[in-house]
Amino acid sequence: MTNEMITLKCTSCGREIQVPAELAEFSCLYCGAKLRMADFAVPAQSADEADQTFAEAHILDCIRDFPDAYKQFNRKKYDATFAANRDCLAPAFEAMDRWICAQPARREELLERFVGSFLSQWEDYHQGHKRARSRRARLRLEFESKLTLAWYSVPAIRSLGLSVSEDFPVLLRDRFNARYPDNRFEVASYQDVASGFRRGLFRK
Repeated sequence: MTNEMITLKCTSCGREIQVPAELAEFSCLYCGAKLRMADFAVPAQSADEADQTFAEAHILDCIRDFPDAYKQFNRKKYDATFAANRDCLAPAFEAMDRWICAQPARREELLERFVGSFLSQWEDYHQGHKRARSRRARLRLEFESKLTLAWYSVPAIRSLGLSVSEDFPVLLRDRFNARYPDNRFEVASYQDVASGFRRGLFRK
């Protein structure tokens, strides 16, 4: 079994060197400087591809598993439905966050990939749904799902406090609105929605 190698920059000569991750002390191969692992910000451990697989497999569960969430959009039922949607999507987005944080140099690429996966599954879900027997029916279904996305899922993602909690919803909004200009949504937070109920902007 080979040792895991990590790349560091020598603090003396500035050259990049590869060293076994388990070493506490070592010397620069170029200038001979004595170095200590504790003096470096060690890169994250290898990303677990299971996180990517899990996140992509469950990224649309917050829509698929809540076909009637829009019907619960009232002051009495909102919090319970929001909490259920948050619990549903949290594992997938936490896995996504771990995968992306483990590869900071690929952050923008990976965010685009996950947003692309969300939109691809969104399209497949609505086109293949048993209710989508006509274009009008499919558009109605997409509209109902958009309400779930805007009122529950996006606020829930933002409430998780992950590194992707702001970037993912904003990128999703931009790509979604460009693809579905007649079914647009805006990024809101739980506080935005809750204050809307308090101020009487939504039905009670």
